[in-house]
Amino acid sequence: MIKRENRLKKNKHFNYIYKHGSVCREDFISLVYIKAKIKPFKVGFSVNNKIGKSVVRNKIKRRMREAFAQMVNMVDKRYNYIFVAKEGISEKDFFEIKNKMIDVVKRAGLINAENN
Repeated sequence: MIKRENRLKKNKHFNYIYKHGSVCREDFISLVYIKAKIKPFKVGFSVNNKIGKSVVRNKIKRRMREAFAQMVNMVDKRYNYIFVAKEGISEKDFFEIKNKMIDVVKRAGLINAENN
């Protein structure tokens, strides 16, 4: 479970990261990230209405949160992250989602040096 202090909650924070952040894309997950101005780092998850109804969207967000919780020690804590689900993610299982999240973080170069 992700700690409360590490959750990105406010809409203005999401909008700031979307506007000023860098993007890295994979098949069905995109990562938007920006250098954190204050500590601790924050992470948010976004699933669009096009993906499905609320039950499906919430299921995807739960899977993405759990995948990030398992890889939290791997990521660079100096950045804030938003993981954005794309179409096609609803057919994927947890392990495929987790592997793509790890891949997108690696492509962005945000893996800690001691975990390589």
